[in-house]
Amino acid sequence: MTPPPSTTQDDRSVLRKVLFASGLGTLLEYFDYASYSYLATTIAIVFFPSEDRTVALLSTFAVFALSFLVRPVGAFVWGSLGDRIGRKTILATTILIMSGSTFLIGFIPDYAAIGVAAPLLLLLLRMTQSFSASGEYAGAGTFIAEYAPPRRRGLYTSVVPMAAAAGFLVASLMATVFYATMSPEFMQSWGWRIPFFVAGPLGILGLWLRSRLEDSPQFRRAQEAEAEERRIAAEQHRTISRASRWREVGRSIPSMLKILLVMSLNAGAYYLLLSYIPTFLIEEAHMSEASSTLVVTIALVVYLGLIPLAAHFSDRVGRKRTLMISSIAFIVLAYPIMTLFSFGGVVLATSVLIFSLIFFAMNDAVFPSFFTEMFGTRSRYLGFAVPFNVGAMLFGGVAPFIGTWLIAQTGNPSSPAFFLILVGVLSLVGLLMSAETTRTDLVDDQQEVGTRPIPTL
Repeated sequence: MTPPPSTTQDDRSVLRKVLFASGLGTLLEYFDYASYSYLATTIAIVFFPSEDRTVALLSTFAVFALSFLVRPVGAFVWGSLGDRIGRKTILATTILIMSGSTFLIGFIPDYAAIGVAAPLLLLLLRMTQSFSASGEYAGAGTFIAEYAPPRRRGLYTSVVPMAAAAGFLVASLMATVFYATMSPEFMQSWGWRIPFFVAGPLGILGLWLRSRLEDSPQFRRAQEAEAEERRIAAEQHRTISRASRWREVGRSIPSMLKILLVMSLNAGAYYLLLSYIPTFLIEEAHMSEASSTLVVTIALVVYLGLIPLAAHFSDRVGRKRTLMISSIAFIVLAYPIMTLFSFGGVVLATSVLIFSLIFFAMNDAVFPSFFTEMFGTRSRYLGFAVPFNVGAMLFGGVAPFIGTWLIAQTGNPSSPAFFLILVGVLSLVGLLMSAETTRTDLVDDQQEVGTRPIPTL
């Protein structure tokens, strides 16, 4: 059985470094995505000039959605490498690619200067971002889980969704200030570029922090065990092929399918509530850009406090139970929530969004620990990354586009709720098929998942 983590001062110092370095990369990733969404109405004018505002917005969100097509490919590449050569190396690489591609977006000339090449360059760099991001969240969650004290794994891994929410908060706050203080002309020329320029120095800082870390003791033990297997095989004149590693991955496929269903709600609700709602409030509730981003900014401040509470709740009562509460809540409440959003008003919209985020936190704060506990060390990074990114592609990247399209087709501003109900149902089905993972130890082999309870202290 894997021994419980030490609680020495040195180990606590290492854990703090792991939390900070992992969280910063996730913050950067989601700051980049959120900046694009919160500036969507301006980016639509810069890159997709059209007399039809809806067409321009759909084009902007189409680029957002298309960039997610590379995420499953990136998940397979980064996840496989992360399980083979180490979490640290991959996390350092992904933050470098992410910050570099984001920084370059700020230099793209507008449509008026280079025509159709402008949106094509935007799509290319967005796809580069997504390829990098596909290894970021899963890697950070896996890295922290393997360092975290077993009985507080939910709380510690919630640093990853907290960092993601902080990225949205920083982007929302920046967009609020920009729209409130800058003229539309300046926003369309240089204002929208500033958040992308910020990614450069942040990426350098994140790379420096991650380069100073070591892979988790659990991963190093798994690597040493594999090295010992190869040594014994060599002495016996046998060969150990990579087939053994892929057999381990094959054993993890049923868990991947289950958590793909669970991931549907996280991806769909995340990008609908936190990415699309500002645009929804502008277009359907006729709020100003500054007011709509203010709504999200206030709600995200509250949400940062909700995440550790929900994670701690899951450490006490269980991951599965907590996740099921979230799924059922969205199935029942999605339509009233979207209807109330359509009424507009800063106070009402903020209150509704905070109410929604209470239930969303019970999904978002919990799934990193739930996902990592569903896999053995030899396939954990890949097992987390593939369903997470396939779910992001199928249900997340398309959420703003689907929300806009549903309203255009039905004329009903509450119609995006149908999408939330769908992902809520899919998530509930996945949970009903899954076992409870709380209070079980992380193991190296997939066939031992869930069989080792945390030792009684």
